[in-house]
Amino acid sequence: MKPIRKYQPWNAKAQSWEFIENRYIEDWRGKHSRLLELVRHIKNTDLKNRLYGSTSMDKLVVSIYDPLDYRKESLHITFDLWTKKWNFEYIAMPFNEPEFVRTYDEELGIEKFDSFIDLIKW
Repeated sequence: MKPIRKYQPWNAKAQSWEFIENRYIEDWRGKHSRLLELVRHIKNTDLKNRLYGSTSMDKLVVSIYDPLDYRKESLHITFDLWTKKWNFEYIAMPFNEPEFVRTYDEELGIEKFDSFIDLIKW
């Protein structure tokens, strides 16, 4: 018989899109221009009213909830500076493997982000 695991949320308070934008500008000093472009895309569309974000090191985590639970219904986005690839990982439920894992070329990040948002109906 498997022991029952009690789930402890890994919550983070959502940060404003302005705060996240400034973090990529000031803290990363231009190194993460692709993530900055994505944040500006969200900030300048109606997505800013539907999505919440948080940063963890060089990762952007997006959800429809505030606070965000990093291990439940959250999209984790990174941009690899060496390979110039986007990495998207959607974690739907805790204790399960990510439901969606994709890698995209540099120029496809915003397009694929919008497609994912439409796909999941966020």
